[in-house]
Amino acid sequence: MSKAKVLIVEDDAIEAMSMHEVLTLVGFEVIGVAACVNDALCLAENTRPDLAIFDVRLAGRRDGIEGAMILRRTVGLPVIFVTGQNDPATIARAAEAEPVAFLSKPVPSQQLVAAIENAIAGHR
Repeated sequence: MSKAKVLIVEDDAIEAMSMHEVLTLVGFEVIGVAACVNDALCLAENTRPDLAIFDVRLAGRRDGIEGAMILRRTVGLPVIFVTGQNDPATIARAAEAEPVAFLSKPVPSQQLVAAIENAIAGHR
């Protein structure tokens, strides 16, 4: 089984670097880190990841929820949300993107890895 290709969409550089390190250490291939939705869409189109991790709040016009919905619609990509926003309105809106997981920041490494493994197992 080839290692899963993961796209990280996070505008906090430290958070993105931390996720990148953890995922690489456990054997996932991080195909890129994007700080905004447009970069994420370009990366996804060019690299065909198996899964995307989206921060709900991103810099730029479109937020992570909108970006995740576009990726689900165009390439059927499973999505995991990571966020510090746990209010009911955000959660309800995020649910429309049909994420495979909704994780609260700070996300424990083992929780993130488990969510990715479950998503990939369910998607293959």
